[in-house]
Amino acid sequence: MKVLVTGANGFMGQHLVPHLRAAGHQVRAMVQPGTDARPVEKLADEVVLADLRDAARLPEVVTGVDVVVHLAAVVSDFGPIRKYFAVNVRGLRGLLDASIAAGARRFVFMSSLAVHAYTGHPDGDEKTPADVRWLAYGITKRRGEQMVAEADAAGRIESVVIRPGLFPFGPGDRQNFGRLARSLQSGLLPLVDEGKAQICTAYVENLVQGVRLCAEHPRAAGRTYVLADGVRTTWKDLLTRIAEATGGRPPRRSLPSGAALAVATAWETLATIFRPDRDPMLTRYRVEVAARDLYFGIDRARAELGYDPKISLDEGIRRTAEWWLDARTVSRAA
Repeated sequence: MKVLVTGANGFMGQHLVPHLRAAGHQVRAMVQPGTDARPVEKLADEVVLADLRDAARLPEVVTGVDVVVHLAAVVSDFGPIRKYFAVNVRGLRGLLDASIAAGARRFVFMSSLAVHAYTGHPDGDEKTPADVRWLAYGITKRRGEQMVAEADAAGRIESVVIRPGLFPFGPGDRQNFGRLARSLQSGLLPLVDEGKAQICTAYVENLVQGVRLCAEHPRAAGRTYVLADGVRTTWKDLLTRIAEATGGRPPRRSLPSGAALAVATAWETLATIFRPDRDPMLTRYRVEVAARDLYFGIDRARAELGYDPKISLDEGIRRTAEWWLDARTVSRAA
């Protein structure tokens, strides 16, 4: 089948595109103009430059496509909702409508566990309410889930919603793994509440296997899936493993979540006034995900899709650390 992947030159897209092609699918890679398309030029069958905010361009992008895998989004944990709405809601609406008009069969939407209020979820799953209250990114992702579900319920197109594990990572990941590795090198990264909160990870090779199944499997139509590694870990354990793999210093200090949340709130307030164009160093989101359990199971994906994450957490960290150390060496040499 022919698959359109949006955000194809991003971290996840660079792994998904060759994975889909290896499975025998044709891939059209959609890349945001002004971003670097070179990472996917040799990976995809074709590359198109298009902005999700340009609704007039989208019908051409989806022409002849069987399945759309929509990865592109504005991703951040700080800023006014208008920052996210233009791409994550209006852009999604334009792409969804164009896909339906072009006769695409299925629309696979990459959502987020940020659709949930971070009140503590030690055993979450797809039935856990999507009740995000204040995080703008999560609110727009929840609206996106509603839009594709409504289209599916109306019989306009098959939809599949994916919520990846809280910590997606792998080679090429400069946002999650790279940022933590740099902080651990400095030895200044503290834990929150002793790092006891439980989380779920999503190594990228496991994740793209699940995304492919969501694009292919007949049973996936109309369903929502958590795609994670199926491993229960804590922030302290995860950060210690990353530090050991990258030559960093395991965190020893810990901040109480109440104090950290107060500092984050003040930092966000000052950033809103003086530097609204830049993320503050500490946000309420980062404190809440570090302080409260956010473990979501993958039983539904295992049972319905045959999802089987084969790369262990230790192996995933080893491979990612190897990439990060090599990339850092090259950067220093340049």
